[in-house]
Amino acid sequence: RPCHPGFDPARRQVFIVGNEAADADSLVTAYAMAALLESADVQAVALAQIPREEFRLRGDALSLFRRAGSEVAADGSPMRMRFWDEVDWDVVRTLDTRSLVLTDHNKMTKIVADVFSGKVEWVLDHHADSRSYPDARVDLDESLGSACTLVTEQYLAKSETLPAEIGILLAGVILLDSRNFDPQEGRGTPRDRAALDRLAGHLPEIGAAAWYKELMNARKDVSHLSVREHLMLDLKAATVAGFPGLVAFSSIMGTLDGMCTQAGGPEALLATLRGFAAERGYEAVVGLFSKDDKGFKALATAAATEAQQPLCAAVEARLAGAPGNLQKELRENPLYAAQGILEEGFGLTPRSDLLPLRAFSLRAIISRKTLLPRATSQEDGAAAL
Repeated sequence: RPCHPGFDPARRQVFIVGNEAADADSLVTAYAMAALLESADVQAVALAQIPREEFRLRGDALSLFRRAGSEVAADGSPMRMRFWDEVDWDVVRTLDTRSLVLTDHNKMTKIVADVFSGKVEWVLDHHADSRSYPDARVDLDESLGSACTLVTEQYLAKSETLPAEIGILLAGVILLDSRNFDPQEGRGTPRDRAALDRLAGHLPEIGAAAWYKELMNARKDVSHLSVREHLMLDLKAATVAGFPGLVAFSSIMGTLDGMCTQAGGPEALLATLRGFAAERGYEAVVGLFSKDDKGFKALATAAATEAQQPLCAAVEARLAGAPGNLQKELRENPLYAAQGILEEGFGLTPRSDLLPLRAFSLRAIISRKTLLPRATSQEDGAAAL
């Protein structure tokens, strides 16, 4: 983990933070604005609302910072960005003149507001205006494809020439967010196009179309991820009615058998799931795995400890009991009809070959959108708290 310098008492600290999803647009706008605002009077701090270890889950950002020649840590994360788990927030609260710049969103999340309430001085965004900070400077155009367009304009207002690193980062995100200005996508605007045209000198020799394809492929590539990172990639935390605490429902971009092999066998995968639940404070993990070559998806449950095993058993029973136990609101949900759940249920079939891992094959059409409501609600229709 990088050792960041302390806060300079001779300068005012300005923190620049993107939204909680920490996608490429949020990461790059915060990083670039910090570079722009850094001065003899201002210590600008680029901030991400995720732990550093989660940066690797964003393959497009990994590729971008690498191509830009940014100084990166061993895991590919930018050294000059501070991640949420690295900041001494007690110290930050003592900085009386601290202020905040929001990029790629215009309303603070709760964890940010706990530190920066009343401290927002600037908003640069392309989402619907919440009008949360009437005293702040606001540069907002919700028609834009990318917040990086606004940051590019701030740089160009200051100088015709951008640092190569910043130019590459901004150009790459505008390309991504505008879908390379594909008219069928309808994502980019003339203002986005004008910003990218001003950054044309920072496009790689392979050209915009090939670079866009490279970045999109990197966004979808999960080959570099560990099993544990797969669990974090697409996770929704939810309560399960009748039980305390949160359960992690992870959609995993890999087959169950493939993940077992990567982990070192079913027992090793079970240990990874249990360890992840315990470390992250979840009661259990429910993994939904991709379709295999036999045409089935798969499900696996793992409790953090034996004490939470009844919770996993309840989730399994609720799914296995469909369609007979579907509540009225689920029977009337068109997705349940479209996925054939009203007639065939979820198709849960135990995979005894993977014991001690509690695993099941699942009908391939099943998605988390239908699985989660049935798993988290009681038989009488009571929703999770």
